Amino acid sequence: MNTTNNINKLITYLFIIGLSLSLIFVYFAQERLYREITYGILSLGTEKYVRSFSVMFIFIVVILNLFDVKKKYLPKLFIAYLLILGYITINYLLTGPGIDDLGGLMHTKGIGPWLAFGLIFVSFDDYRYNLFKKFLIISVLFISGYVIYNLIENGIGLYRGQALAKYRVYATNLVWVSPFVFLILKNNKKLRVLRVYAIFIGIFSALVTLTRSFLLIYLLVLVFDFFHTGKKTTYVIGGFVIGLIFTYILLNTESFSTSFELLQQRGTNDTRFNQLAEFLSQVNFFDVIVGKGYDSTWYFRGHPYAYLDNQWLLLIWWAGLIPAVLYFYLTAAIPFKLFFKKNQDYETRVESFVLVIWTLACAGLSIYTTMSVDFFFFIICVIQGRLLYKYSQRDEYR
Repeated sequence: MNTTNNINKLITYLFIIGLSLSLIFVYFAQERLYREITYGILSLGTEKYVRSFSVMFIFIVVILNLFDVKKKYLPKLFIAYLLILGYITINYLLTGPGIDDLGGLMHTKGIGPWLAFGLIFVSFDDYRYNLFKKFLIISVLFISGYVIYNLIENGIGLYRGQALAKYRVYATNLVWVSPFVFLILKNNKKLRVLRVYAIFIGIFSALVTLTRSFLLIYLLVLVFDFFHTGKKTTYVIGGFVIGLIFTYILLNTESFSTSFELLQQRGTNDTRFNQLAEFLSQVNFFDVIVGKGYDSTWYFRGHPYAYLDNQWLLLIWWAGLIPAVLYFYLTAAIPFKLFFKKNQDYETRVESFVLVIWTLACAGLSIYTTMSVDFFFFIICVIQGRLLYKYSQRDEYR
C-alpha cells in the first residue's frame, strides 16, 4: 500500500511539474511564432529544453500511471487507447522521418501527441484532479500576464498578421482554459471576480487576434452558463452593462475599433467550404481505410497542404479509419452521452461541455486546434480523463 501511495505521489509531482513547464513554454512558443512571422526564423534557443523536459515528464507520468489504474477504468477504454497508439506508431515507423527525428516524433502526425493522450488516465485521483483545477486558475493568471505585458510593450498591431504574431498562442491556450475556469468557479462566491476575469481575458484575446471561431466558442460558453444560472434577470442586466462597456471600448479605441471592423469583414468571408470540397475531391477509399501516412499532402489552389481545418477528416486521411473512430469514441461519443444525460451533476456537465466544444472545434469550428504536445491539448486530455473515469465507475452512465 505504501509503495502504491508513493508512486501515486510521484506521478502527481511529475504531472504538475510537466504541466508547469508546458505553461512556461507558452511564452516561448508565442515568441517563436513572432520571430517566424516577422523574420522567418524557426529555430528555438535554449528554451527548447523547457519543452523537452515538459514533454519528458508528461511521458513518464503516462507510462507510470498505466501500471497503476487498471481497475479505475473500463478495459475497453485501455484497449481503445493502446490501439490508437499502436496503429499510429506503426504508421509513423513506416512513413515518418525516423525514430531519431525529434521534430517528427513530436509532430501531430508523430508518436508524441498520442503517447501524451494517455493523460486521460491520470485524473481518477481526487486530490490530483482538485490540484489540477487550482493549477488552471493559476494558468489563466499566468497567460493573461503574458497578454497584458505584450499589450503594454507592443500594442495590438495594425493588421491581423501582426496581432497573430503577438497573441495567437496565448489566445489558443486561453480558449481551452478560460471557459473551464469560468464555468467551474460558478458556485464559488469568493472567486467571482476571478471567474469574470477568466472569461474577459479570453474574449479579449480572441478579439485582438480577430479569431471568429474563438469568439463563437465564448458565445457558446456564455449561453451554457446562462442556462445554468438561477437568477437569469441579474445575469442579463450584468451582461448588458458589460456589453455596453465593451462596445464603448471598441468604438472609442482606435486599435480595437480597427479590429472590430476587420472582424466584421472576416465574418462574411467563408474560407473553409471550398477548402473542404477540394480536399474531399482528392481523397480515395484506400486512404480512408489505411491512412496516407506522415508525409501526406493535398493540393489547394495549386499549392501542397499538409493541414486542414477539420481534424477529424485529417486524422482519417493520414492515420486511417481505425484510430480516428477510436479517438472519436473516447473524445466525442462518451462525452456527448454524459452531456445529454438527464439530472447530471454540474461539474460533469461542465467537463462534458468542454469536450463537446473540443469535438466541434476539431470538426472545423475552431482553427489552431489539433492533437499535439502543446499545453492546451494536455489540459483537454486531463478533463476528458475525468469524464472517462466517471463513465467507468458509474453504471448509470453506461
